[in-house]
Amino acid sequence: MQSDIHLSVVIPAYNEEKNIGATLESLKAYFSGESYDVEFTVVDDGSADRTAEIARNSGAEVIRLEKNQGKGAAVRKGILSAMGSYVLFTDADYPYAIDAIKSCFSSFCGGADVAIGSRNLPDSDRGRERLKRRLISRIGNLIARILILPGISDTQAGFKCFKREAAQRIFSLTVIDGWGFDIEALYVARLLGYKIAEVPVRLIPRTIKPSRIQSPMRTAMNVFGSIFQVHVNRISGKYREQ
Repeated sequence: MQSDIHLSVVIPAYNEEKNIGATLESLKAYFSGESYDVEFTVVDDGSADRTAEIARNSGAEVIRLEKNQGKGAAVRKGILSAMGSYVLFTDADYPYAIDAIKSCFSSFCGGADVAIGSRNLPDSDRGRERLKRRLISRIGNLIARILILPGISDTQAGFKCFKREAAQRIFSLTVIDGWGFDIEALYVARLLGYKIAEVPVRLIPRTIKPSRIQSPMRTAMNVFGSIFQVHVNRISGKYREQ
């Protein structure tokens, strides 16, 4: 079905009532200066607070999951319902400046099918990111890069944009609902032959305290677990298109 929407912005959210309103207002303010149409979809992943209500009041379409299924499940649901020619997913606490979307569009003009934010590029700005958070990110990315996604410097940043056709094919095949869904999506993108480009991102100082940071050991275990699941899924044929 043909749509006039140029960009769909998908935001997975779980108990984000303190962030979601301000995030949507910031995004809407930015895109009000653009000439193209944008739709905003918040996927409420079984929140127990007012996330869905605030998102609706802020002008977003809301998809409500009855129970918490995980960020991967929420992103998949939102992307598969998106109508835009391009589909971006970003985090509910608005950690990355949205102007990186311009670099994504430039990458698409250069032949990319998927454009992902990277905190590790020379032109990226990690701001005052906490040292522990930076360490955790680098451990996870290093493991994923060595074992499954060579050449990608940052697999975990919550800022990824896709051409709609690529998004539909990739996320119709992904099955990981929780941690590691990014790794799976990028792996499937490569299996399907899509070109992935990395773009610099700028971190925005958070006004709301972020969720607890897990330990380096827990991060490594999660990455290994996700990679193992991806390999099992590939061998069992889950990534074959029907």
